[in-house]
Amino acid sequence: MTPRPLPKTVAPLPDELLSGWLSRLAAANYCDDAELLAHIEVDTTHGTALDFSIDAAAAEKIASAARVSPDVVRSLTFPAITPGEASLTAQMPFQHCLQCSREGLSLRHWRRPGH
Repeated sequence: MTPRPLPKTVAPLPDELLSGWLSRLAAANYCDDAELLAHIEVDTTHGTALDFSIDAAAAEKIASAARVSPDVVRSLTFPAITPGEASLTAQMPFQHCLQCSREGLSLRHWRRPGH
């Protein structure tokens, strides 16, 4: 059984990852990420792992609930990278700004979270 479409949907932002879009989608529907994933019958243990890999069934469920195409859902994930590309990707943050930190802001890093 396919879950019903969500009452409210939001468009993905440029360069947004799937986990971020799902969080915004959950907020728009007055629930948290885990509740959203449970409603659309996607394993809630996936979380940000969906940013790296999503199977066709999960992409289809998310797409149906959010009223977008599965291609849009897949486009919000990291593409597979070669070992050479991985060696050029930071494994942890290496810059910070004290003034920004005091204001609750953080620098964005070109890195893959969780790796």
